[in-house]
Amino acid sequence: MQIQDDFHETYAVILDGYHSFCVWLDSSSTWRFSRHTSVEPGILDQIISKLSTTKEN
Repeated sequence: MQIQDDFHETYAVILDGYHSFCVWLDSSSTWRFSRHTSVEPGILDQIISKLSTTKEN
């Protein structure tokens, strides 16, 4: 879910069985995520890949 952020393209991520967290695209076009995100790296990669694909379309 995209959320309002005046500085970055930011999304709230809500996954069943996990705490919600945010991912955002910073000014250098690098995806960042909340400091306390505790999901497996593969899941995070899938989320960022899906957001990147959505952004391109």
